[in-house]
Amino acid sequence: MAMKLKLTKPTKKMTEEVVTELVGEHALPIVDFLRGKTKISEFIIAEELELEINETRNILYKLFEHNIVTFLRKKDRIKGWYICYWDLNEHMVPQLQRKLNVQKLEKMKERLAKEQEGTFFLCNNACSRMDFDKAMEFQFKCPECGGLMSQQDNARTIEFLKQRIEELQKLVE
Repeated sequence: MAMKLKLTKPTKKMTEEVVTELVGEHALPIVDFLRGKTKISEFIIAEELELEINETRNILYKLFEHNIVTFLRKKDRIKGWYICYWDLNEHMVPQLQRKLNVQKLEKMKERLAKEQEGTFFLCNNACSRMDFDKAMEFQFKCPECGGLMSQQDNARTIEFLKQRIEELQKLVE
């Protein structure tokens, strides 16, 4: 049975979160600039945002890799150069957010399994934390400060992971 996706209209906040996570904060000015506009030349984007053209192109291509923007390439009749005209592909944001949440959920489940199965040791100064095998390699001494490492009660960590998994599960469903 095929699963139906609930598509929500992307909010500015949702778009910013997805762009920041996938490309980085430095891409937000370009996304904001493209919002509500169509077929904007990369030269205009660079000029308006006072960015170097190479920096602008790098950010746009990173956004394109995640399908956040699309472009149309045309040849300039006078100079013979190709110019790209960019559009924001904001309707993809909810799908990208869901994909990110699914990935986070999987990582959280893996981490929970490790936490439940393993025994962990923590430096008394909280410099480092490691599993039993790694702690044994270091003879239960912290590689950072040389202090003694003690077995950690990770019940709170496990409880936190379970809560976070539950939250992500609701977002994904």
